[in-house]
Amino acid sequence: MSHNKYSCGFEEFYSKDHNLWKSAIAEFFGSLLLNIFAGAAFAQGEDIIFKAFSSGLGIYIVNVIIGKLSGGHINPAVTVAMLISRRITIARAFLYIISQCCGSILGIFMIKYLLDDIYHYNWHSYELNENISALQGLAMEFVLGFSLLLTIFAAYDINTRNMHCVNCLAIGLCVTLGHLTFGRYTGAGMNPANVLSVAAIFGNWNFHWIYWLGPIFGGIMAAVIYIQILEIPLQPAKVIEAADKYRFHVFEREMLKMKSNENCA
Repeated sequence: MSHNKYSCGFEEFYSKDHNLWKSAIAEFFGSLLLNIFAGAAFAQGEDIIFKAFSSGLGIYIVNVIIGKLSGGHINPAVTVAMLISRRITIARAFLYIISQCCGSILGIFMIKYLLDDIYHYNWHSYELNENISALQGLAMEFVLGFSLLLTIFAAYDINTRNMHCVNCLAIGLCVTLGHLTFGRYTGAGMNPANVLSVAAIFGNWNFHWIYWLGPIFGGIMAAVIYIQILEIPLQPAKVIEAADKYRFHVFEREMLKMKSNENCA
């Protein structure tokens, strides 16, 4: 992940080099697929383990599909964190969030009309448990957003090996863990676009603000902590050059030894 200055990025709207429109379309279809997967799974019952693994696998598959084009955000909390950490421009963040919300709403809309009404009663997944206060719910969603973004920053750190499928799996497992730990308390929103889609289609707006503020502020906190504390600084170019020269000389020395041994033999 590269660090840039904050930029409005309006030039991306007409520049073919930045692939902004392709990336936004990828975010739209990624959010659409994710909500179709999750929607069909959530409608089947209250089994928290089933919901957890279906959500995690959905995140994994969608990230494998679109991750290399758009970054695989499919979540406004992720996009805001990437904006705060100067990974993307304001224009890209705005277009991503619009695409994510529209794709999510369309996905749930499709599932609603694909399934019979008998399955719709399960669509109150993103609600606070009756024993959980608004402040507790906000704190839980904050933790979920924080842990998700820490995982994403670590998985795609420029200093780590770029193994796309493994990185996607780590993110999917983090989502699975979030559902297993907090699913019965808040529904484990983590993704404001997903919660918005359910609220818009089924009219369930109870404590909706929690599912936006919690993950977004958790993601911002994760961005600050990772960049300031956990991120390994890039090695200076001279250090890398010296290391390369050292490796070359060691290799050259070993080759000379081998030739010398062959001559002696």
